[in-house]
Amino acid sequence: MNLRAGSRSTALRESHAVRFFGAASEVFDRARARVGMREHDLVLAGARIRLRFAGDALEPLLLPALVHLLTDGVEDEVALTVSLFDSASTGERMVAPAWGPDDYGPKGEIVGFNDDRIRTVFQPGVDILNGYDAARRAGLYWVASPRVVPWWESTFPLRTMLHWWAAPTTLQPVHAGAVGRGGHGVLVAGNSGAGKSTTTLACLEAGLDYAGDDYVLVDVESATVHSLYGTAKVEPENLGRFPALAPLVVNPDRLDAEKAVVLLDDHRAERLVRSLRLRAVVLPNVTGRRGSTLTAVSPAAAIRVLAPTTSSHLPGHGRAVVTKLSRLVRELPCYRLDAGTDLTHLAATVASLVEP
Repeated sequence: MNLRAGSRSTALRESHAVRFFGAASEVFDRARARVGMREHDLVLAGARIRLRFAGDALEPLLLPALVHLLTDGVEDEVALTVSLFDSASTGERMVAPAWGPDDYGPKGEIVGFNDDRIRTVFQPGVDILNGYDAARRAGLYWVASPRVVPWWESTFPLRTMLHWWAAPTTLQPVHAGAVGRGGHGVLVAGNSGAGKSTTTLACLEAGLDYAGDDYVLVDVESATVHSLYGTAKVEPENLGRFPALAPLVVNPDRLDAEKAVVLLDDHRAERLVRSLRLRAVVLPNVTGRRGSTLTAVSPAAAIRVLAPTTSSHLPGHGRAVVTKLSRLVRELPCYRLDAGTDLTHLAATVASLVEP
């Protein structure tokens, strides 16, 4: 099944995004009837997220980054249900796309299939279908085969789905890390190469609590950050700075093409926390000097880092992203962190922002 092209039907495109989502959901139902269904519930920002896998082929790719959020309780209402499957292992072909080759927009958004109710993304080259029905709070995740899931998808699974689900709330997935101590923390944001992962991992290895190094969920009303993924990603050339993490890398034979990935629930579970009350936003800047220093910056400087890096990854709701993040940086002190080469001093500098 190829979702990269399809017949153009203006009437269908304009009024039947819901119909396509329903037809794709019926394929999932046939898949789970054929191979069985496995359910896992997560708790995220106090909300219950239910993942329904048809078969077990996608579980080892998408679940490890989320295991620290798993819950056994059944008393809460389910806030979001996501149905996940592939065609190769289930034997069920996806319904033909109801759009044409010219209907792929930025970040894979399908023209005519993204509105107030339905969101649809299929990005050629990544080849993962994400669909969301806001009226039913239901998501659909499909790939032709587990083999096409790129390595990075395993480090931030369902990022797009959670963005859509959070859109009408005060929650926002943010391209940032978060570390802290004693229930308080800082948001660490930066462009690629700015030192975001180095800063968060230096803090982790220095004994600080850790909520993420790449994507976290922020409640801009309460200035609380929630952990999304229990992973750590390190540029291979930077791995030598973290000798205790190097033996824990799950993909050591693929570092010529991938970042080094560590599943922290297996090795640093005691430092993984689900949430932290934010005290500051920190913007790392690699200096090459030994010591690290903090300098206060304006909310405008912080939003110029946070908003573009987040919006460039997440499809739709761009104006809402900027509005939410602008609110956050106005409520918190913001700092440029001139990050030095001494990782112990770097961690201590960050920790000073959350000390009583």
